[in-house]
Amino acid sequence: MTSSVKTSLALAATVAMAATLAACNPDPQTASIAAGPKTPAQKVMTSFTPALRCMDDLMLAYGKRDIVMTTAGIPDSTGKVQTGTKEMLISAVSKMSIKSKAIAFVDYDTERQDLMLLFQDIAQAGAGGNRRLPNYYIRGAITNLDDNALDSQQSVGLAFPFADLGISRDQVVSLVSVDMNIGESMTRTIVPGANASNTMAIVRAGKSGEAGGKIGKAGIQLSMSLNQSEGVGSGVRALVELGLIEVIGKLTNVPYWKCLEIDKTNPTMQSQARDWYDGMSEPDRVKFVQKKMAAIRAYSGAVSGQMDRNTVDAISRYKAENGLIANGRIDFDLYYALLDAEGQISSDTAAPVISKAPTQPLRVTMSSDRGPQPIYRPGEVLKAVVETNQDGFLYCYYKDAGNSVARVFPNRFQPDPFIKGGRPMAVPGEGVPFKIKFDQPGAREQVVCVASERDVAIPDALKGTDLMPLKVGSTAEVIQAFRQSNPTAADAKLDIVVQ
Repeated sequence: MTSSVKTSLALAATVAMAATLAACNPDPQTASIAAGPKTPAQKVMTSFTPALRCMDDLMLAYGKRDIVMTTAGIPDSTGKVQTGTKEMLISAVSKMSIKSKAIAFVDYDTERQDLMLLFQDIAQAGAGGNRRLPNYYIRGAITNLDDNALDSQQSVGLAFPFADLGISRDQVVSLVSVDMNIGESMTRTIVPGANASNTMAIVRAGKSGEAGGKIGKAGIQLSMSLNQSEGVGSGVRALVELGLIEVIGKLTNVPYWKCLEIDKTNPTMQSQARDWYDGMSEPDRVKFVQKKMAAIRAYSGAVSGQMDRNTVDAISRYKAENGLIANGRIDFDLYYALLDAEGQISSDTAAPVISKAPTQPLRVTMSSDRGPQPIYRPGEVLKAVVETNQDGFLYCYYKDAGNSVARVFPNRFQPDPFIKGGRPMAVPGEGVPFKIKFDQPGAREQVVCVASERDVAIPDALKGTDLMPLKVGSTAEVIQAFRQSNPTAADAKLDIVVQ
């Protein structure tokens, strides 16, 4: 083969390769370089605009209004994502409140890190004015970004004496997670259960090709690539909207899963509704049933919260018509059926969902079989009880003779910190297979119990296995750690002398 023929073949191969690559996207101005997320997050579709509008209709139907909120945004704990999450939240709240007017978003200057102090300043400066103080604030973080969680590459190449050809294709999948919570503004207490944690897969795919040839002794190289990337910013927006739907739904006790197209038979959703049902008082359950049945024209009596004959008859009829046991009683099956039923509750008769301040502050007391300042001898066992004046969450810690502090309740035998008000409980728990036994005469030991109206996250300094020494120097540090996350926490001490 002559030199001119080789050169012609090289040029032909090179031009053909370039044409093939250019055909993938002939016009750079219309090149597809980005796309919205096609991989759905957990429990969701790719776009949440319809779901946000659905939440607007849902809160209108349940009579939710005048929930005042604010936020400082969702910071990026990974340091890898730069997005305006505060504006994303504001846009989502706006779409969720067009008709219902359920949420009023107050845009304060949130550069101050301590929002509670900011709110206190606003309350003092705005007394008698038109300023609105938020009931709640949204907090959270972009908690995880796993780059290259899945990396797939494919390539093929051909080599000739006069030319080299190559084509490659790669796909990279990254995972991004967003956690979100709602807190009460003035107390900085995180609302239990009003949280969301979701993850989305972000896909980046690309194609590239190369062609090389020789003209005489001079080499030429042409390359072209086509990249398609689902932007991390779009993924974060989807996760922010999903998280907002979830936390607002949990805060207001509306069946938000309907807007996410989750079937009501889903066990997770049933468990969520069961928590709402168990948390309602008996009169509140009766009122909810009366209101909801009135909304669907299955009840025409008064909303009294009392189980009168009219209410019992209406419940029996509704149950019979919907395949439930027609016993005239309020149970979870009735509640769940009505929760999912269509029908608008007027705003002045909305189901009780937003927590209210207790009529009296939480108190916790401790006592022993030896009185409030007990004296024990070596070999004897502590016999003490703790009691709260209302339902709450309890944590008890024991300081021994060597000043080591360990958590004794909740423990591996009684892991639930919830305690019923007005019911004395033995320390460190009923029926646990261990006791606090004194063995060092002259020691000064102590038991401290901290109670909260709502469960809070365990402070970092107090995280650890039960019955094992913690990295704190005193029980005072235990109380201080709890008070930082929950200023309204109550505590009680039992000072023990061993003689």
